[in-house]
Amino acid sequence: MMRRPNRFALVPLLVTLLLVAHATSLVAQERGLPGTTLAEQSLRPYSFVFIAYAIAWALVFGWVVSVARRASGLARRLEE
Repeated sequence: MMRRPNRFALVPLLVTLLLVAHATSLVAQERGLPGTTLAEQSLRPYSFVFIAYAIAWALVFGWVVSVARRASGLARRLEE
């Protein structure tokens, strides 16, 4: 019988990737674009919205994978 992988094994990896992406965006915002002021180019107030959307997509993806695994397990049991 196959061993089931841990459902939450990828959570630390996803959190790390989100934190690195957030830090990278902050560094890019600090540098700025030539010819514009910081007020014109700042997306800092929206960074939490981007993080929330990323978490939501990760949860939806995890749910889809979970449903697919259950469906394949059910199909195997029906074949037996």
